[in-house]
Amino acid sequence: MLREEREHLELENISVETRKFMAEMSKLNTEKEKIRRETVLYPFVVGAGLITALVALLTFLDK
Repeated sequence: MLREEREHLELENISVETRKFMAEMSKLNTEKEKIRRETVLYPFVVGAGLITALVALLTFLDK
């Protein structure tokens, strides 16, 4: 009986660890997608900033 209880507890611990690892994997995949999106959008944000700065400079020089 003790052996069966010990095996049951070990299996329960393995199950809990597996769920923790799966949650961590899901979190890391979400973070990976966020970083990928930011990497794709970064050049557009920089380009928009440069265009805005250029328009502001040209407007300033025109006055």
